[in-house]
Amino acid sequence: MRVAIPELDPGALYEVAVEEGHFASVRAVADRDADDSVTPELWPGFTEAHAHLGLPANFDDSLDDPRISAMQYLYHGVTHVVDMFGFPLVKEGWEQGRRESGMPWPEVAHCGYAATATKDMDGHYGHGVEFPAPVFMLGVQDDLATVLAANAVRGATFLKVMFTEGAEQPESAKRFSRLPADILAHVPRLAAEAGLKTVIDCNTRDEVMQAYSFGFRIFAHPVRDVGLSAADWQRLEGARFVSTLSGLRPMIMEREDFLREYERPGFRETQDLANLRYVSEIEEPFGIRFQVQDTRTAALVNMRDNSLAALERGKLLIGTDCGNTGAFHGDALKGELDLLAGDDLGKPGLREALLRTATSTARGFFDELSGREPVTDLIAQGLPATFNLIAPAAAGRPLSELPQATYVQGRAVDRDAIVAAIRGLRATPTQGKVTV
Repeated sequence: MRVAIPELDPGALYEVAVEEGHFASVRAVADRDADDSVTPELWPGFTEAHAHLGLPANFDDSLDDPRISAMQYLYHGVTHVVDMFGFPLVKEGWEQGRRESGMPWPEVAHCGYAATATKDMDGHYGHGVEFPAPVFMLGVQDDLATVLAANAVRGATFLKVMFTEGAEQPESAKRFSRLPADILAHVPRLAAEAGLKTVIDCNTRDEVMQAYSFGFRIFAHPVRDVGLSAADWQRLEGARFVSTLSGLRPMIMEREDFLREYERPGFRETQDLANLRYVSEIEEPFGIRFQVQDTRTAALVNMRDNSLAALERGKLLIGTDCGNTGAFHGDALKGELDLLAGDDLGKPGLREALLRTATSTARGFFDELSGREPVTDLIAQGLPATFNLIAPAAAGRPLSELPQATYVQGRAVDRDAIVAAIRGLRATPTQGKVTV
């Protein structure tokens, strides 16, 4: 096949051959015109850097079968998924689908069980307790040994820690209790001794700075309450942040926003259509109903600004927080790219930087959290042929457009077969749902 490969040389065209699941050859054959709007670009498969496979994205709080979630990802060209709210049911169902479907299948890295704070004097519980998937609560340092042992049994390769009061702006009300500093300070060291990476869930600059001082370097969200200064970025040397705009935005969206976004290609084919019926009846944003419209609107502005600042510094990971209500598996990642690009998609280098971050960079992150040695070059002779073919920039299409084709270890993903399989699961007595 003749393709462009911007990762290797944006000014060249390549002939690529695939045999037995691997790139048999990748060779430059011609110069590429700057205004080429026809030749597809070959990029590594997308990686979702922050998913919640055990949380119900559907508006009726129903949880899709993990097999459906896996196929939703494949439909949208997502080949690797970081699950930051692990649960055994999800892992078992996901692997059952891999064994039974006969399709190419995405890979997943699970955190096992997340860890959060206990109830505080004001009656607040730690973040995560409000969700149906179980978390471990840390009241004293010795509790961490229980968490690490439970995660080892589940085969977890990283630990997710909740450390936030839930504030989004300085005037926001506290919603959660927060892990005491004398416990949090030991988590990175003890997790590392157990062979686990740590990811921490923070909202505010102060939370991030405190967690950073204890040794945390991977932050599951960008800072929400302020735009980070140049001095802040200097203090946060080596820190990385996951974008997650898609998980927060449904709170402030109008009915028309939902209907427009859910008209993206692939939504009707892969998602529960009850979601469309639900959002068509929304009369006001959830943010107005729950009196957080202003704070969450401001938070999203700060999150995007801080994400783009991280992108410029090579410190961004692109993830969606999908599993939050209204942020759907597979579909949300493409929407995240559009949210990050905003009206600036034509800015020189932005499109390529976002695609590189959502593919090669995020794949390295996946490998890191999986306990593997990250592969620095994903497109070369002899390597597994897992990639998407994407319309070139000159075609003027949004980043949320479906890939022209997706291959997983040399096997083409059949979207028609995925749609049929999802419909088959939704036609069963469980309607393709599971109970946690």
